[in-house]
Amino acid sequence: MTVPFGDLVALAGAMVAHARATGPTGVPDDGETAATVAALLTAEPRNEAQVLVITTVIVRDALADPFRETTANRWRALLPAWVQPQLIGSTVNRLVASGLLVPTGRYVRSTDSPGRNLGKLQPVYAFDAEALREHHQEQTAAAS
Repeated sequence: MTVPFGDLVALAGAMVAHARATGPTGVPDDGETAATVAALLTAEPRNEAQVLVITTVIVRDALADPFRETTANRWRALLPAWVQPQLIGSTVNRLVASGLLVPTGRYVRSTDSPGRNLGKLQPVYAFDAEALREHHQEQTAAAS
């Protein structure tokens, strides 16, 4: 399945808009959880270009896989050098929170030696295009 670049950018844009529109969930006064930090980082307008690139690379990788699965080992090297490392994890967390990336329950060993993660377990995710369709339908209904 080939997805036009414009569609991937639109997906990333929708994810950024979603992060801006929704706050983190959880118990009051639970502090700066990973969800809070991820939402803040991905919603920051100065980070929008980086979030768009990260999302595009991840989704393209997942769509190239016959099972729509992805792991950082495959797409890490495809990210431009100007992408801040903390935004990568934040963007992945937001994609998981939005339901677009779903943990498969499987893990692989990391090949990230510069990030000092070599050999650590990292999750394998599946891309859920149905969640994207549902989000698009909700957006369309809200605009009507």
